[in-house]
Amino acid sequence: MSLRSSVTIGPISIFFTNVNTAMGIPGHSHFAEVIVEFQNLGPIGWPSFGSTNALIEIALRSECQKAFRDCTNEDVVMRLWNVVHAIVQNRDDNAILKEWGGAYILRKLELRVRGVPDKIGHDDGFTTYTVERND
Repeated sequence: MSLRSSVTIGPISIFFTNVNTAMGIPGHSHFAEVIVEFQNLGPIGWPSFGSTNALIEIALRSECQKAFRDCTNEDVVMRLWNVVHAIVQNRDDNAILKEWGGAYILRKLELRVRGVPDKIGHDDGFTTYTVERND
């Protein structure tokens, strides 16, 4: 039997605006939640502490400060994946992550977008957009 262990953080609340030109949808804003899963590569995985999780939260919220122009929600989730992936890839350069150690990779990021009935035609509920490693 092959098992995989992981550490999941979130939901992290964010607010973003996107202009979905591919679908002809003008600029509009969403509340969303981000859930991040790290695969453990050793006995200690992602060090889930206030200081380490804050690195992810701050980076995600910072990325959402400007409108995502010419972006579908699928584009937005990929951009958020890239932000978290950069933190993980550069962890040796980050004093907070170096302090706690751990062996992990970014496995999955989910963007749960809250829709509300509006003139655009959004659904009343959450839609989840996911990026996940295949290896």
